[in-house]
Amino acid sequence: MNPALTTPVLIRGRQLDGPGDVRFDDPAVEELLLDPTKDALPGGWRDYPSLTRLRTPGCYAYQIDAAVGSFTIVFRAVGPVVASTHS
Repeated sequence: MNPALTTPVLIRGRQLDGPGDVRFDDPAVEELLLDPTKDALPGGWRDYPSLTRLRTPGCYAYQIDAAVGSFTIVFRAVGPVVASTHS
């Protein structure tokens, strides 16, 4: 994250072409909150390793909200459907 950004960033997602959920991290959460006041690297840049969890291929979008504005990133997920091991 750019060192010029000093306010939190909220990331959420959803499937655009179906009912699929988007989850982040492990354990899975619905929203990812990045707080630039923590974990600054040398030079002020910040690194937030994370992962996105999807159950099915499709068209998805991230909504990124910050004090400087809202942004949308649309992407296509491809690959096999992975069966859930949880009931």
